[in-house]
Amino acid sequence: MNDRSDELPDDLTTGLDGDRLDARRALVHELLDTGSDLAEVRTANAENRLPLLPVERTLRGAPTLTTPELITRSGVDPELFERILQVAGIAIPEQHVQAWEERDVALPAMIAAFVRAGIDPEALVELSRTLGESAARMGAAAIIGIGAGLTRQGDTEHELAMRLAAAVAPVDEYLGDAVGTLIRAHAVDQLHATEVNRQQIEEGQLAGARPITIGFADVVGFTKMGEQLGAERLQDVSAQLGALASDVADGGIRVIKTIGDAVMLAGPRPREMVDALLQLQEHAAEQPDFPRLRAGIASGNAVPRAGDWFGPPVNRAARICATARPSSLLVDDDTRRRIDDDDLRWTAIGTVRLKGLGRVVLHRVRFATRGARANGRALPAGD
Repeated sequence: MNDRSDELPDDLTTGLDGDRLDARRALVHELLDTGSDLAEVRTANAENRLPLLPVERTLRGAPTLTTPELITRSGVDPELFERILQVAGIAIPEQHVQAWEERDVALPAMIAAFVRAGIDPEALVELSRTLGESAARMGAAAIIGIGAGLTRQGDTEHELAMRLAAAVAPVDEYLGDAVGTLIRAHAVDQLHATEVNRQQIEEGQLAGARPITIGFADVVGFTKMGEQLGAERLQDVSAQLGALASDVADGGIRVIKTIGDAVMLAGPRPREMVDALLQLQEHAAEQPDFPRLRAGIASGNAVPRAGDWFGPPVNRAARICATARPSSLLVDDDTRRRIDDDDLRWTAIGTVRLKGLGRVVLHRVRFATRGARANGRALPAGD
């Protein structure tokens, strides 16, 4: 039974008349007919999110399980599950509240299976923190992206609400499996790029420091550009930089993260990193009205953690990038010594003082011929 009546309470119709009043009535009656109660509708209206309530109902689904029931069904350790929810940024419902659907059992069941497989619970907590951060960005991107693409001039709130609810249904149905596909693909790619020797196995150091090459590229004049062109243009540039970096990430090179005006890449082989960043600069230069990029590379031992890297080469590569001139790529001496190819042109920069790191020997590197290598194959000049 719902709270529908022909006339709506005054607090739901204040200031509305004509078509807007008709649209409000249609929306509220739609919500009441599909399971919302009047209190929920009033709260959403007071918080200026009434047109979004149908979307929320679609994503929330039809919960039937409490947290204790979820724990019992999955066999997960209650304290570990609570910690994982906390670090993932998920609110922990009251014990008596039916907040979970049948499909939600998959999360604690996966945690329990990992523990049975011998994985350190602390590693699971760290993994969950990373997944939670990524999920927050994906969830926001899905909702904002859908909303931006579905608004129509002259919409009533009822029309917008129904269109958004219909469009978000595929997110609810397919997003989980789709994200799983992407995670598995990236995990396989990471396995192909990971080198494991006998000493690491015997010493139990697979999760410890390992040789890696780190590359950074950032947009020249990004701060000044924001003052002149505004936040939307900065967002476009940042998104385009991420897309260009993904295009050149190949042969073991991975995009680790984008940070506003910068992108960080990592890979096991220095030559591939040089190729990737030189190609990135070339591709950026070919984009209409896209700013120039500067880039830096450093090699050494670093520790992988939750999809990121920590250690001296990360800090060094970031500082080298900040030192580079527009459209140039600088590398440290460790990287230079590990590359011996005749299709690169090297220029010795000498010893440069980097903030917080002291004096570091740097080299500038370019393709001997423009686009000399791309994805491991030779290209003619100008290709």
